[in-house]
Amino acid sequence: MRRVLLSLILCAQSASMSAASGLAIFHTASFGSSRSVSLGLAEGGPARDLAFDFDVVITLSEFDGSGIVLYRDGGRHEASVRCVSPAVVRINSANYTVDVSARPGTDWKHDLWAALCTSPAS
Repeated sequence: MRRVLLSLILCAQSASMSAASGLAIFHTASFGSSRSVSLGLAEGGPARDLAFDFDVVITLSEFDGSGIVLYRDGGRHEASVRCVSPAVVRINSANYTVDVSARPGTDWKHDLWAALCTSPAS
């Protein structure tokens, strides 16, 4: 049941954020006032591996200081996310433990985990 609820949350988040920006941005790193790089969710759903909760596709875009897209990566960067302890983000075959106590914005893996796993489920 948790997987179904989490999938619905992901779809709702993606739909609401997609209307504004074309994808659900979960992390942005700024480089001075002239550049930023944003990571977003292009796709997502229940994980195929039962040890994880979600499988997602991450996009990468670079923007100038006024928000104009300078570069949009066309690759499909797949990741899996486990919400329960130990929280993990898997990229390819590498598992990265997520510090769930980290402040938002300090680590993209934490922000991906938080976007998927800390949304209200009511």
